[in-house]
This record gives sequence, structure tokens and C-alpha cells, in this order.
Amino acid sequence: MSAVAGPRVWPYFVCVLVALSLEVTPLPGGMIGWRPPWLALVVVYWAVAHPRRYGLGPAWLAGLVLDVLKGGILGQHALATAVAGWLALRFHQRLRLFPIWQQTVAVGAIIGVQQFLVFWVDGITGDAALSWQRAAPVLAAAIIWPLAAPLLDRLVGRLHTI
Repeated sequence: MSAVAGPRVWPYFVCVLVALSLEVTPLPGGMIGWRPPWLALVVVYWAVAHPRRYGLGPAWLAGLVLDVLKGGILGQHALATAVAGWLALRFHQRLRLFPIWQQTVAVGAIIGVQQFLVFWVDGITGDAALSWQRAAPVLAAAIIWPLAAPLLDRLVGRLHTI
């Protein structure tokens, strides 16, 4: 009897664990507002790279874990991450064909929606503070994406061969 090799899911979990740890890693005071939404970037990457394998369920669960780690409202980041994953899944064929600068703009828009949903839930609960720093994570994600996407491509390629 031969065993059929199923899809390897552990590279996804490694990337999500690294993203979750980067989300809660302490930063110096001036850089706290500029932290990219690492989990949303990883979810968008995996939704574009492997859309049939990693969908909304894993994105929602990863967002739920982030809610627990940050101690905020349960479901806030789960909703925002799932919506970001859905947008990436919806446009994954276009995103794959875009040159890196167009991918950066599109991913920046997806992260902008994700950050707006986090802000919206904060507003509903009365914790919203409107300032220019709400846009800083979106700009940081747009700056990081051209570096992170090829790095994740290489890393995932190596992890799949192990």
C-alpha cells in the first residue's frame, strides 16, 4: 500500500506563528504605531500563493489567536483578518499576475480595509482614537510587502522540500 502525500500544512503554521510573535513583540515607543500587521500580510500571502489550500477558516482562527494574545475584543482581529483573506482570495489570480509595485498597491488596499475594520470595531466599543497613526500600519505594510513576498516565496519553497 502506498501512502498518498497530502498537502504540507506546517509551513503555513510556521509562518503564522512567526507573524503572531512579531505582532506581540515589544517595540520602542516611537515605533509602536508603525508595526505592520504581520498576520494580515501572512494571510494575504498564503491566500494568493495557495488559494485552494489556505482559506478563510485558517485566517479566522489565526485572527482569533491574535485577539487572545493582544487581550482585546474577542473576534475583532478574527473578523478583520478573515475579510483580508477573503479579499486576497477574491483577487488572487489578478494579484499573482501583477508586477510587484501593483501588488504593493493592492495589498496596501487590502491591509487598509483590514485596519479600517479594526478601527471600526474600536469605534463601536468606544476605544477609537482618530489620528494619523491609524494609517501608519498600512504604510508600513506597503513598505514591507515588496521585501516580504519574495522572502516568503523562497522560505516556503525551502520549507516544502524539507
